[in-house]
Amino acid sequence: MTMRFPYAPMRLRRPAVSLGGRTIRPRPLISVTLLGPADVSLQDGLLDTGADDTIFSDTVAAQIGLDLSNAPVGDAAGLGPGVFSLRFAQVVLRVADNFERREWTAWVGFTSAPLRHPTLGFAGFLQYFTATFYGDREEVELTVNSLYPGT
Repeated sequence: MTMRFPYAPMRLRRPAVSLGGRTIRPRPLISVTLLGPADVSLQDGLLDTGADDTIFSDTVAAQIGLDLSNAPVGDAAGLGPGVFSLRFAQVVLRVADNFERREWTAWVGFTSAPLRHPTLGFAGFLQYFTATFYGDREEVELTVNSLYPGT
């Protein structure tokens, strides 16, 4: 089955020349739930085919009860100037549209770097789906692929 997600309209401060003067920029933001040992957190994450990892804020880790004190460490670039530290933990991720729900366990990076939105990158998220982006419909479709480990 395929899940469909409409792009989220993001209001702009000034018209976007690159979009013919539109004052709304469509973004592939989808709601994703993180399930931790103590709580759950619903976040709007940005599907990013150029991102290596799936990354959330440290505050989300604390909210869902993750202890990152001995977590494996990595680095990320592209979140802003410089390189940022990531601490990784396995969490359960869940996405759903009006017809289907998917849930799986994945390694997710957590950072103290400021994030406008969590990043839903290749490792932990997009590796498990075939993503089709429809610019004309401002919609993305996610279809599980053979790597999908969940239910």
